[in-house]
Amino acid sequence: MATAAAPLRERVSFRIGETQTVTLDGPGLPQQGRDGSTEYRYMLQGHRIMWVPDQVHRDIERAVAGQLSATLEITKAKAGPWLVVHIVDEPQPAPAARPAPRGVPARAAGPLATQQEQLAHMPGEQPYSASMYTALCAAIRTAAAAEVFAREIGRAVAFETGDIRAIAATLFIHATGGSR
Repeated sequence: MATAAAPLRERVSFRIGETQTVTLDGPGLPQQGRDGSTEYRYMLQGHRIMWVPDQVHRDIERAVAGQLSATLEITKAKAGPWLVVHIVDEPQPAPAARPAPRGVPARAAGPLATQQEQLAHMPGEQPYSASMYTALCAAIRTAAAAEVFAREIGRAVAFETGDIRAIAATLFIHATGGSR
């Protein structure tokens, strides 16, 4: 009785200057490449597979420090070493109970539909709340756009929460003229 062959894994291809995000599903195994050199085969989550040269394998080993499952961004360079970046998730804080905003009338104690409705119920704080909200949204969009641009030119960067807060604070100070 014949058994069905396992479906092929999707091969991750590396193009110069393009960043691939991969999550390892185990260690790299050495194999002989087409040209006789040693390559390393990695099984990846999402039913994918990749082969990388020896130097990239060593960079991966250094980046993940023995972890069997880690998410990486790998960028193939035109000349010189490839860029291997270990993506580390920031620990998520436990959700805190949010008190109702100050100055909210009793009839509006439930969840409000939009940010604008929230701001309308905070007459003393509206200009600064609206400015801070706008600055934070702009900082998030700016950081995301900068990460995409950096990947396009082969210089992958990842902004952390503190970086986005610093961008937002700078935008807020500029928007309010430093008045608060």
